Amino acid sequence: MKKYNFRFVDQPEDPNIGLTIEEIAFLQKELNLQFPETYIYYLKNAGKKSNVFPVENDVIKLKKYQSQLKEALKKRDLLSSESLFCFLYNINYEPLVCRDFEIFYFFNLSDPKSPDLYVFGDFITNYDWQGYAKELTNKENFVDFINDKTKKKFGPKLLEKIG
Repeated sequence: MKKYNFRFVDQPEDPNIGLTIEEIAFLQKELNLQFPETYIYYLKNAGKKSNVFPVENDVIKLKKYQSQLKEALKKRDLLSSESLFCFLYNINYEPLVCRDFEIFYFFNLSDPKSPDLYVFGDFITNYDWQGYAKELTNKENFVDFINDKTKKKFGPKLLEKIG
């Protein structure tokens, strides 16, 4: 099926390891959220360990991410009435500009058939690297997002279509 056309890379020394149905159900119950089908499929194949994109499956961290995201969005009066699920939060230090960059990856669950994938975080706003602002970016969809990350990490020749 096209919507599940993730490109998983077979790396014996760095394999993808999925979560069980029970583990996924536990996360959904604890977070009081229904994950998108596409994300559930990804969790089944790479939820414990992904060799491309880090997957968080610690419910305590996930609960913390939900509140951090809501607080960050609330400060900017963004998506306040939407149902959101933040599945990853990163802080990356950029030595070139001596600054931390905070990034949230999340789904807008308000449309369960086709939830939008968003990235919200700090980005450089000008060419001299002196301006910074929080930006909300809407990505195409989760499958394309992961496939792009896979292509950037492993290149187009090592891709294996599974779907």
